[in-house]
Amino acid sequence: MQNHYNYVFDVITNTYNFVTKNSILYRIAFVVDETFSTLSGEEIPNVYQLIVEKANDELEPYDAKVSKTIEDIIEKFFGRIENSLIYICSDDNQKSKQRHDIFDRWYNKSIYKENILKLDNIIHIDIGMPHPQTLYTSMMFHKDNLNSKKLISIYKQIENALNEDK
Repeated sequence: MQNHYNYVFDVITNTYNFVTKNSILYRIAFVVDETFSTLSGEEIPNVYQLIVEKANDELEPYDAKVSKTIEDIIEKFFGRIENSLIYICSDDNQKSKQRHDIFDRWYNKSIYKENILKLDNIIHIDIGMPHPQTLYTSMMFHKDNLNSKKLISIYKQIENALNEDK
């Protein structure tokens, strides 16, 4: 028995799409992220931001096949060793920490952690409000990625760069 949902790649929207047993539509996208190139002043290729979107507003009961499906899509993404992935947890409904914890739990249970490294960076941005905004972020890359040291160095600079002009 298959442990994930069937999904299709939509060439028009560049998203992977699947529907759960509860008729919830999910879209998964890998969007080119230029942050690393901008911060370093040099071309840093193959850096993508992972976007996970639930297209329906209704609450969905826990469904293990959702994470298995996303895991399968990410596994295919890392079929290219030079790919790296940034995940910024959305704060819709003030659930960014919860999303980050779920992503972290998924990674820790994943068989891919032997080859795919994950770093976390909780970024505090002063946007002139009473409290700084908190972004829960993660970066993943293959352990054999030739740019790994550069990726790590730039990833650690993001918070300072975002707060630099404040």
